[in-house]
Amino acid sequence: MGKTQFIDIHSHFVFGVDDGAYDLNASMAMLEQAASLNFKTLLATPHATELTDDEFNLQLLNHFKQVKEAAQKEKLHVELFLAAEMFFSHRIFDWFSYSWSTFNNNGKYFLFELPLFDLPEGVGEFIFQARLKGLVPILAHPERYRYLHDKIDKLFTFVQQGCLIQINAGSIVGQFGSSVQSFALKLIKSGMAHFVASDAHETESRSYLTLVQAREELTSILDDNALHRLFWKNPLNAIQAAEVHSFDLVEEHLMSKPDKWKKMLRSLKNRLMP
Repeated sequence: MGKTQFIDIHSHFVFGVDDGAYDLNASMAMLEQAASLNFKTLLATPHATELTDDEFNLQLLNHFKQVKEAAQKEKLHVELFLAAEMFFSHRIFDWFSYSWSTFNNNGKYFLFELPLFDLPEGVGEFIFQARLKGLVPILAHPERYRYLHDKIDKLFTFVQQGCLIQINAGSIVGQFGSSVQSFALKLIKSGMAHFVASDAHETESRSYLTLVQAREELTSILDDNALHRLFWKNPLNAIQAAEVHSFDLVEEHLMSKPDKWKKMLRSLKNRLMP
């Protein structure tokens, strides 16, 4: 069997537009690393914030074009596509007029993030409205939102509404602490995750190497088919506007320990009742 290949739907390799690559050389260093690790496709997802405007749009398109041209000149065999990581705000639907709002301008899948410290109002309604418009939202790194750690039912509701889940590779390998790692693994084991992505910003700690390491970490709990779906097939389908496949939900991993005891007690009580 050949070397494992990767498709990454979340990274920040376009220079000078956010907290990722700071210049063209930094962009190229990231792409060279990705190519050396057998990444075949990268989706650029620079941050879109409340400050995003037409000037940002023109700068992003220009810098992405420069990166693509430089990669072609260096004969790097990595396909490059453009999207964004859109910050949830009252302006988010305004950005769908831009070509980078959906993956490779496919008019269907898009990536969004929430605030790190507080769950905002209206997320469920936003997902509902997006689905009505034929859009499929992908929530970036929910395991990093600690306010969701004891509100998995809220996240489950988002998934039931049609929101997909992307886990960060760095979370799986413990870069953001044990509680984030534990929650990331819980989401994967429960079947709620649809993608694992690098969220690479540079070539050192938050790099493409973490995606390789995360896949290796998951080999002890997932079979080859599940790994292929998380790291290749679902990312490819999202870029191509094809169907992204969900996993069967495993209820025991969705419940906290007290919930498990309550379920066991209910089951026991039902068996004992005449």
